[in-house]
Amino acid sequence: MRPKLFFLSTSASASSPNPPLTGEGGEERAGRGLFPPFRLPRIGAGGPLLLLALASPTHAQTPPMAAPAVLTAPAPDAPYILSPDDQLDISVQGHDEFKSSVTILPDGTFNYPVIGKVHAAGQTVDGLTQRLTKGLSAQLNQPQVTVTLKQGRARKVSVLGGAAKSPGLYDCRTGMHLLDLIALSGGPAVSPALTAATLVTDNGRTSTPIDLPKLLSGADAAQNLPLSPGDVLFLTPRDASVAQVQVVGEVTKPGSYDAPTESGVSLLSLINLAGGATVKAALTQAQVMHAGQVTTYNLRPLLTSDLRSPAGRVRLVPGDVLLIPANTAQVLALGEVGTKGVLPIPDGQTLPLTVALALSGGITAEGDKKNVNIVRRGPDGKAVVQVVNADDLLKGKGDAPDPTLRPGDILYVPSRSHPQTLGTVLSSLGALSFLGTLGRL
Repeated sequence: MRPKLFFLSTSASASSPNPPLTGEGGEERAGRGLFPPFRLPRIGAGGPLLLLALASPTHAQTPPMAAPAVLTAPAPDAPYILSPDDQLDISVQGHDEFKSSVTILPDGTFNYPVIGKVHAAGQTVDGLTQRLTKGLSAQLNQPQVTVTLKQGRARKVSVLGGAAKSPGLYDCRTGMHLLDLIALSGGPAVSPALTAATLVTDNGRTSTPIDLPKLLSGADAAQNLPLSPGDVLFLTPRDASVAQVQVVGEVTKPGSYDAPTESGVSLLSLINLAGGATVKAALTQAQVMHAGQVTTYNLRPLLTSDLRSPAGRVRLVPGDVLLIPANTAQVLALGEVGTKGVLPIPDGQTLPLTVALALSGGITAEGDKKNVNIVRRGPDGKAVVQVVNADDLLKGKGDAPDPTLRPGDILYVPSRSHPQTLGTVLSSLGALSFLGTLGRL
C-alpha cells in the first residue's frame, strides 16, 4: 500500500491590544506604565498554518517506509504587516486638509493632524485605517479614511550560485520554508549529491550548510528552515573540476571564486578578488565556514598589511564560505540635541559620550548639560539609566571618565525649562521598543 498524504488547512488568530494611540502632544493615554515591556517583534504573526501529515500502513508485516520529500506550494500571502520605513498615503473623503503622505519612523510611529503621534508598526493597513477613523471621530462626523501602502519594505529571498537552475529573486511569503524556495527556483541544476548548499540568514550574519540529499529525500526535515526577507540560498557545484569558494555579505562583488583544491586561497586574495569590503562592512566580525564549522576573524589587521594576524594564516579551500556581515552597531540620540536620530558606532571602535554629542550636533541652548541620560537595557530586560554631568566633560573639568556608549543605548538630553521624566519621554516616543531592537543587533 502506498503512503498517503493528508493536508489540514487551519488558521490561527490571536487577539492582542493595539499599540497605544497618543494625543497631539505625544502623551500616552491612561492605563499604561511609563516603561512598556520589551517585546521582540514578530513578523506575520497570525498567518495561515499548513500542516502536513504522512500516513503509511501499520501492518506488522510491512517494513517501515522512508517519508518522501514533499515540495508544497508556498502559503498564500497573509495581510501585510506595517513596519518602520514603510511609506503611506492617507486621505479623508471630503477633507483635503487631512491628506498626508507619511513614512513610519524607526520607533514605529508617525504624526498625523488632530491625532498626533500614531503607532503603526505591527498593524495591518486595515487595522491602521480603523484606528485613524476612531481618532478622527472626535472632530469629524463619520470620517471616511483611506490608507494606501505607497512603498513597503523589500520582501524577497534569493537563490544564487553556479548550481542553481533558476537563480534570482523570489517573493518571500509568510510561512515560507527552504523547500518552498527550492520548489519555486527549480532546485539545483545538477544532482543534489553534487551540489553544495548554504543558507545565509539574519541579514548576512549567519551561514548554515544544507545537506540537499537528506533534505530532498525527507531524511532530515529539521533542515527545512523558515525563511525571512533578505535570506540567500547558495547552490554551488561540488565537482572538483569547478573548485570554488563563496564570498557573501559586505563586499563589492559577492559570489563564487576559483580556489586551488590543494593549497586553497588566502583571505586577503579572496577579498581582493571580490572587489574589497564595502564601507558598511563589520570587518571585526568576519566568519569563515569550513567543513560545517564557523570561525570568527578580525580582518582589520589583515587589511592594514599585518599578515602575521590570525586571519593572515587562513586559507580557504573549495566549499568554504567567507561571510562579512554589515555593521549594525548604533545608538539613538533624543531630546535637546542638534539632530535627533540614529548614530552609527564605527566597526572596531568605541563611541564616547562627548563624540556622540558632537555627532548629534551638540547640546542645544535649552539642554540640561548637567543631567544627560544614558539609557540601556539591563540583564533583566529593564531600562538602566546613567546620569552624566556632560558640562564638566565638555569643559574638561574634573576627573570623571568619558562614558562609552554601547550598541542599543539611548542618549537623552533633557530640557532645562520644560523638564520631563525620562519615562514619559520614552513612553511617548516608543523609544524603549527601539532600544530593544537595537540591542539585538
